[in-house]
Amino acid sequence: MAGLRGDTGLESVYSPSPGAVSLPAKSAKEPVLTRDFLFATLANFVNSFGAQMLMATLPVYILNLGGSEVEVGLVTGVMAGTALLLRPLAGWLTDAWQRRPLVLAGTFCYGLASIVYLLAGSLPVLLLGRLVQGVGICSYTTAANSYVADVAPPSRRAEAIGIFAAAQSLGLILGPAIGFVVIAMLDFHRLFYLSASLSFAAFLLSLFARERRQKSTARRQPWSLRTGVVAIEALPMAWAALCLGFGHGATMSFLSIFAESRGLGNPGFYFTVQAVALLISRAFCGQLADRYGRSFTIVPGMVAAAIALALLPMAHDLPLFMLSAALFGLGFGAAQPATMALLVDRVPARQRGLGMSTYFTGFDTGITLGSIMLGVVAQRWGFGVMWTLAGAGTLFGLLGILRARPRPPLNHALARETHL
Repeated sequence: MAGLRGDTGLESVYSPSPGAVSLPAKSAKEPVLTRDFLFATLANFVNSFGAQMLMATLPVYILNLGGSEVEVGLVTGVMAGTALLLRPLAGWLTDAWQRRPLVLAGTFCYGLASIVYLLAGSLPVLLLGRLVQGVGICSYTTAANSYVADVAPPSRRAEAIGIFAAAQSLGLILGPAIGFVVIAMLDFHRLFYLSASLSFAAFLLSLFARERRQKSTARRQPWSLRTGVVAIEALPMAWAALCLGFGHGATMSFLSIFAESRGLGNPGFYFTVQAVALLISRAFCGQLADRYGRSFTIVPGMVAAAIALALLPMAHDLPLFMLSAALFGLGFGAAQPATMALLVDRVPARQRGLGMSTYFTGFDTGITLGSIMLGVVAQRWGFGVMWTLAGAGTLFGLLGILRARPRPPLNHALARETHL
């Protein structure tokens, strides 16, 4: 599989000039919304819808089973920790094999995890379900994002990644609020049935997204710790992802409990507002990152996400609570697709799966640290200190962007990967 050398990229991360890269007229007009891209994006939405219903409600379920805040963080952290451990292997398989088998395995594991939750009546069984979901997350996110990078025109890469991520945001808009409605009107068991059905629907939809990457005819070395753990060029973006995950892990684990402790109503609406903002920023900021450079959206995005978390200790009423949700959604939605596009710019195409796994290894590490460490902080010193630390940790992600050195621009016609 031919690809770009690791010491070049499609544009400088710092370059504000849309004219820094010479784009052929044909490249600028290449369509993003192809048949394969649409099926992959629809599957991403359906899968996200089912998963996000559980993301907001499982902490409440754990408390109903007699768990504590530390155990809530542990259950969330186990899922991210499992994904973290298996990421390198998933990235190697995505490159050595093809994208679709890992996508299908991931969606199947999402559905299987919901079935385990359905049978769970204790914390150990819930932990088993989170282990299964962790396998699904590392398989699906690594392979699906690599697939989207394969089918996206290089000149519109951040835009395509943004649209794909926006579909996930749409699932986040619907999932949490509907999850709490299902619990209130029915029960947790019905919720688990619904989430499992959605995951298996995503499996079926993914069957219609045709594989675009050709199997390599060259003999590949077996996976090893030396060659198959990380893509070195992806490490600065992985650090940025770690810091984004640190704040995201805190909201996943503790936002629902925090909202109920302050009487702020249905916590699902926080995630709905956040997801609307995510949808907006992911849909439009990718185009800005393609035109003006990746840092144009990454830097203000990470700052906005940090401010959003720092506002939560002061949120004693609904307006400030929802302002935090909107800021976090806008910031996260602006920063994440651009950091992923920067990664694809810098990593050789033959290592694209490994690069994605490196990125999400950072993200999973951040979620694990944010869930477990901040759970201890919340129990000892309260939510006020916890949210402040979460915001400060998010800001440190800017160091990763500063480490992403500028690259000489390439003409897209010469930079096009020939075998995906």
